Amino acid sequence: MDNRVKFYCWLIARLEQRHLTFEEIANEWRDANANPFGEELQLRTFHRYRAAILSQFGINVECDKSDGYRYYIKRDPVEDDEVTEWLLSSMRLSSLGDMLKYHNKVMLDTPPYNTEYLDDILAAIDKQYLLKFKYVSAFGAESDMVIQPAFVRYFKQRWYVIGVKSEERRVKKQSSAAEGKANSNAVTDVKKLVRCLPFDRISFLKVICEKHPLSKEMKKFLTPEKYYEYCYGIYRMEDVPVENIRIRAFYPEYNLIEEVPLHESQQKVKESKDGMYREYTLTIRPSRDFLQELLWHGRNIVVLKPECLRQEMIGILKDMMESYEDGECRNGEE
Repeated sequence: MDNRVKFYCWLIARLEQRHLTFEEIANEWRDANANPFGEELQLRTFHRYRAAILSQFGINVECDKSDGYRYYIKRDPVEDDEVTEWLLSSMRLSSLGDMLKYHNKVMLDTPPYNTEYLDDILAAIDKQYLLKFKYVSAFGAESDMVIQPAFVRYFKQRWYVIGVKSEERRVKKQSSAAEGKANSNAVTDVKKLVRCLPFDRISFLKVICEKHPLSKEMKKFLTPEKYYEYCYGIYRMEDVPVENIRIRAFYPEYNLIEEVPLHESQQKVKESKDGMYREYTLTIRPSRDFLQELLWHGRNIVVLKPECLRQEMIGILKDMMESYEDGECRNGEE
């Protein structure tokens, strides 16, 4: 990793811990693990790096003259840039590769596959180009596919591209000739063509350098915040309605889900007098991904409401028990 980028990450991390003068920063940087050759930091270079951190990451390194000219990270309480935080975290991890002395002291998860496509996909999104590739479904069926990419998402060690299958071009032509209700129906039809595809099932990817922007309605719909609103996991599942869910988590599991919430809507609403359980509400689509997450917690979490979801979980557990007994696949079918 470039030594400048190492310094950016190191400085942000240090100033998030405490305020430092330039002299303190320079002395600590000289002995930092991220600076293996002990390079000296000059004042002019420091100010140039401050400007770069602001322009590249949107993070302002301010100087508090009333506190002995100490530097600190000035945070905007309104803005919460998760992409910047994720990028910084990833860059800090990547710098470990330069510190070979730690090779037997750091354990990382397996990196995601097929990240070589990431640059091309992001470029296609930025330039509103189409993507053409071969795709293999979860069932092993291979097909040629063309999509209009809207955004990418990283989830559980896999990269996904979310976009619209190329049939939108025909739908858009039809909708341009119609009005009112017909146009609304066309937009609804296009939403049915949205696909969420993992990179590792994609091969022979090619960028078609023809500008083909999404419709105005689809641009509004296909943003990460809008598309995944009330969702858990990677799949939206339009046919699954949003539910107000109430769960009970037993000690000590509730400590875990308070440290790492199941969903951003999670709220604690009750605690037993003996401290053995706590109850939470969530507003979410109970998709397959979400049910799998609940099952991962085993007997430590139970669904209380709605009753239909509670019964669905009971049915899944019964099927699992029978499958363990006879080794047969049920998939929830009669």
